[in-house]
Amino acid sequence: MRRRLPCSVIALATLVMVTPSADARRDRSLSGDALKAARMMSSARVGDARPLIADLVRKAPDAPEVKWLEAELAFLDGDYAGAVAKLSGVPDDTLAGLAGQTRQLATRTRDVTSGFAHQDSPKGRFTIYYAPGPDEVIVELAGEVLDAAWETIGDDLGWRPAGKVRVEIVSAPADLAQVSTLTEEEIETTGTIALSKYEKLMVVTPRATLTGYPWMDTLAHEYTHHVIAHASHDTVPVWLHEGLARFEQTRWRAAPSSALPATDQQLLASALTRRRLIDLDAMHPSMAKLPSQEAAALAYTEVFTLVAWLHGKVGYGGLRQALALQQDGKSARRALGEVMGTSWSKVEKDWKAHLRTLDLSAGKASAGHGRRVRFDKGGGSDENVGIDEVGNTRARRFARLGGMLRARGMTAAAALEYEKALAASGNVDPYVAGKLARTYVELGQHDKAIALARPLVALDEHDAVPAVTLGVALAAGGDHAGARAAFEQALRVSPFDPAVRCGLADAYDHLGAAATARRERAACERLRN
Repeated sequence: MRRRLPCSVIALATLVMVTPSADARRDRSLSGDALKAARMMSSARVGDARPLIADLVRKAPDAPEVKWLEAELAFLDGDYAGAVAKLSGVPDDTLAGLAGQTRQLATRTRDVTSGFAHQDSPKGRFTIYYAPGPDEVIVELAGEVLDAAWETIGDDLGWRPAGKVRVEIVSAPADLAQVSTLTEEEIETTGTIALSKYEKLMVVTPRATLTGYPWMDTLAHEYTHHVIAHASHDTVPVWLHEGLARFEQTRWRAAPSSALPATDQQLLASALTRRRLIDLDAMHPSMAKLPSQEAAALAYTEVFTLVAWLHGKVGYGGLRQALALQQDGKSARRALGEVMGTSWSKVEKDWKAHLRTLDLSAGKASAGHGRRVRFDKGGGSDENVGIDEVGNTRARRFARLGGMLRARGMTAAAALEYEKALAASGNVDPYVAGKLARTYVELGQHDKAIALARPLVALDEHDAVPAVTLGVALAAGGDHAGARAAFEQALRVSPFDPAVRCGLADAYDHLGAAATARRERAACERLRN
């Protein structure tokens, strides 16, 4: 998720012009350079601002706007303690409160990341910071994903960073709130799990959720925001930012695709039927400001379809041209209109007409089953997490009993209740089918488990449960290549599940991938202990 840079940088530019310091009054070039540096900072041109700020520090080290710029630069460089130190002696209300805002954010980020370890990605393009402990088992994986994204997304959108990109893996939604301007309530309401801001990527560890989330694609999504901001000098509005990031988030592992997952098809079909699409401008200033996870998911789906449709018309060349036009000062709407050879109103009209031609039939199979991020509140695992998504009342009652029985080790009895629940749902409910498939595995009925799990894995690649079930069942039957594919899909969602890492270790061993098997075996053993 992309948050636009805080207006504090723009506010500083105004303050420099209207209320210059005593030193600035004596030297008009000081005010001009401070204003120029502020504008560069606000347009993702930190490298250009750096020499200007250094010169300002030499000219007027005590000017409040210079101290603020120097502290902001340290903060963007990841030197949080240094940013706080550079504001020493500067009152919080200096520059209409900008000094206090920077001090608070730098202090909180310093505290959250205190004691973090760090490791470069395999190709040295990213530096990943994380809390020592369990998160160590995902750091190398994260680096591999980001290195791949650096290659493909750089080709697609036409920009690559000159230096290493900072990535911070934080432990909980509360920590993400501390290191950003979002509130914890906004994060939990919309399921916000990561941000691209302050010249870095910030992502919540999958350990903070009950059922995982697509953390690998999320890393690529946030990196796409980083690319867009720099390629356009941060002029792209939220709706296009998010549409491009959503379209690109799987490019590290797959060719570009306009295919909509079943859960998104269901959301879009419902919105089209009810004429309740979310207006593009309502997505400003952030998807995290929308009223619910469902609203955010619909917004992401809408802008994905827009960018996928545009890509189908003008390709990556057209998308790169649109970014360049916005860097030159044109609005997103005007830029897209020019790239398409028409007006924005015609573009928008044609896109919305295109929405009604989409085949959204697969969404019927996932009706009532949204892709929600469920944060772990520390209450322990619950066998019936997500059961509220079962729409049929009788099916939900049987499934709840099945979960209670399974939690007590009464596996055969649980299977009977899940079978009743699946029948009551018309044999279509994904939640119940997933639970029953897993129970069949525990009973050693692998063929039954495969029959149920395989279509679920195809239905929603962000649901790790059927993927793990399929992997275990296929491995039991000797299909190690199939098991590997299923476990790798689960890994993209639930990397802290020992069944995933141990299953991958076994699959890689059988397939002769010794080095990868060793890594997964180490993760397996660590997560089991």
